[in-house]
Amino acid sequence: MIKVIIADDHAILTKGVKMFIENINDIEIIGEANNGNELVDLLKKEKANVILMDIDMPEMNGISALRHVDQKYPFTKVVMLSMHPEEIYGKTARKMGAVGYVSKSSDPAKIIEAIRAASRGELYFNEEMHSVKSNELGALRKLSKRESEVLQLISSGKSNKFIAEQLDISDKTVSTYKVRLMTKLGAKSVVDLVHFSKNYPLAR
Repeated sequence: MIKVIIADDHAILTKGVKMFIENINDIEIIGEANNGNELVDLLKKEKANVILMDIDMPEMNGISALRHVDQKYPFTKVVMLSMHPEEIYGKTARKMGAVGYVSKSSDPAKIIEAIRAASRGELYFNEEMHSVKSNELGALRKLSKRESEVLQLISSGKSNKFIAEQLDISDKTVSTYKVRLMTKLGAKSVVDLVHFSKNYPLAR
């Protein structure tokens, strides 16, 4: 069962999504939040697989809440809901850790597709984003065993010193692996490496 939390201050949309999901056997709504602060409190009590989150929320907006979820609950996937075109916020949301972006004007079936894709650790963006996803996934599968080990430790926030001790290599070698990983994956920073690792756990 995929456990979902809806974070959106628009009651009509939340009610509509809930009514649609009630007929879906593999998805369960376990909580609702009207803003980012309520979501933060709810996550202390409920463990969700996926969060459907509006970008425009009062008190704490969706981008700020997304940042919190990405830092505190790395195994919870976030799909952003918005009235804005994906071209405006899609790349920002993806960079901040979201695994999907769905327009509120989309067919409800798209939301279900996004939830299921997110639960599998897949991205759910437009066709351009999907082509990027395929390239990244292919690159990750070509990593050596040691490169994958370094990537996993980086994604866990471990320091160079810790990684070096864990893998019995030097700090300098760890730095070399980081550069190699960024080159292979087309990443511009360690933050990008963490993003890749979180979105493609099965490719490790």
